[in-house]
Amino acid sequence: MLRSPIPALLVLAACKSAPALDTTGDVSEQTFHSDLMSDDYILRVRLPPDVDTEGAYPLLIQLDPTFAGLHQFATTGGLVSKHEADGDWPDSVIVGVDYADPSTRERDYRTPDPVDPTFQSDHADLFYRVLTEEILPHLDDSLPVDPTRRLMLGHSNGGVFGWYTILRHDPSVTPPFAGVIAADAGLDEALFTYERLHAERADSLPTVIYATHALYNGAEQKITFDALEERLRGRGFPDLNATIEGLDTDHGGAVIPSYERGLDKLFSEIP
Repeated sequence: MLRSPIPALLVLAACKSAPALDTTGDVSEQTFHSDLMSDDYILRVRLPPDVDTEGAYPLLIQLDPTFAGLHQFATTGGLVSKHEADGDWPDSVIVGVDYADPSTRERDYRTPDPVDPTFQSDHADLFYRVLTEEILPHLDDSLPVDPTRRLMLGHSNGGVFGWYTILRHDPSVTPPFAGVIAADAGLDEALFTYERLHAERADSLPTVIYATHALYNGAEQKITFDALEERLRGRGFPDLNATIEGLDTDHGGAVIPSYERGLDKLFSEIP
C-alpha cells in the first residue's frame, strides 16, 4: 500500500561539517572493473564487528559515498554502527559504489534523454546493468550477504537513481533491491514517464521505499512529490509500501534524517 506522508518533522539539519558517528567493524576498499562500462569503480566495504564469514547479512548499497563533502559512506556506517550496538538494527554489510573522480556520478545517475522504453540506452540504463549484472553478483560471491535483503541509499541525483531503479522494475523478475531510500531527489518528467511505463506493463510494484524532500527547496519540489504520490496512490499497487515525507531542512541537511528514518522503516518492514 502507499502510506500517507506524516506531518513534516523538525529535524536536526546535517551540514557538510557535521561529524559522522564512528564506524565500527572492518572497512576496506577494492577496485572493481566493469566490462560493461569499460571503467573502474571503487567499492568501499564495511563489515560488521565479529563478522561471520558464513553469515547472510543485509547488504546496503550506498550511492555517492564521498561526493560533495557529505561523507555519505561514513554517515551510513556511523548510523548503522550505533543502531547495531543498541540492538535496534541488524548487523549489516555496507558497500559504497564510488569513483576515482566522484563527478563521474553524473554519467551513471542521469536518466537517458529521451527515455528509452527498452532500457537499453546509456547513463542510468547502463549503470543499472553494471549494478545488477556485475557488481551485485560479485558482492554475492565475495561477501556474506543475503541477496533478498539488499537496500539502496541515495541522496540528490543518487535518490533520482533510486526512484529509477524502482520504476523500471521488470515484473517478470525479482527486484534487485527489497527497499530503497531516496533522499531529497529532484523529480523530473523522466521519472513520471518511467512510472507510466511501469503501470502500462504491470499491476504490482513490489518494493519498500522511503523518500524525502527538503521543505527549504520550496513549493515547486513539493508539488512534484505530491503529484507522484497521487499517481502511485491512484495505481493501487497492492505490494507497494511507500512513505514520502517532507523534512524541515535543506538539501544537505536531508541526508542524516533520511537515512536514519529510512533504515528504521526498511529494517522494520523487510524480514
